[in-house]
Amino acid sequence: MRNIVSTNAGSDVSEEYAEQVTALIGGARADRKTEQGQAFYVRLHSYSAPGTGADRWAVDYHDDASRELEEYDSEAEAESRYEEMVRDAAANVGVDLDGNLDRFDVTDVDGVPGPLPQLPGIGADDVNRLIDARSEEPVMYLERTEDGAGDELTLSIWPAALVSHHQVVLSRSEVLETLGESDGDGGVEEWFSSSDVTEENAFLLEMLVDTAKERRRGAADSLFLPSVDPR
Repeated sequence: MRNIVSTNAGSDVSEEYAEQVTALIGGARADRKTEQGQAFYVRLHSYSAPGTGADRWAVDYHDDASRELEEYDSEAEAESRYEEMVRDAAANVGVDLDGNLDRFDVTDVDGVPGPLPQLPGIGADDVNRLIDARSEEPVMYLERTEDGAGDELTLSIWPAALVSHHQVVLSRSEVLETLGESDGDGGVEEWFSSSDVTEENAFLLEMLVDTAKERRRGAADSLFLPSVDPR
């Protein structure tokens, strides 16, 4: 390994060579990359070495405080170093103000907090479906497609006892409490239904929709946890 650019250790090559390599990778698409915002990235590049034409690989690390550009003669070593840098960075990503995982915007390394899939939309119709669910303590929750193995998310309703509480975005009991309503003492046919919601309480439904939307991110986090959760 040779340091081409290093904030911490200095360069192992001539200034001319460092400038040539920096220009080469600056104008090329990375073979692999992990990025977060505008300030952080780790990228793997392949190129022909200036002067010799030999195959070379470079791992380029950049954050707010430093840049480390390392050159390798071996693709395997460069790949390993790239993944090592990404995993080290992942161990320090932390959480946002809501307690949700900070995630990389782009990554191709397994087991690190990468981007979440699109969160499913939630509207008043979904809250009404929850009100009309006729099971024991129904909840609205997020789940992964393909029986929990898919890369997309969907919104479902199921009894609370069969769902991880981390995935729940809204419960029927919470809806009734917010509306100031309750089920009748008789059978299921006497339960409160969406048709019983008054126009005066329509704004409360929208509040519940907003509540469920705010909880989607945390529910999604629980379904796409990295190998090591920094929390």
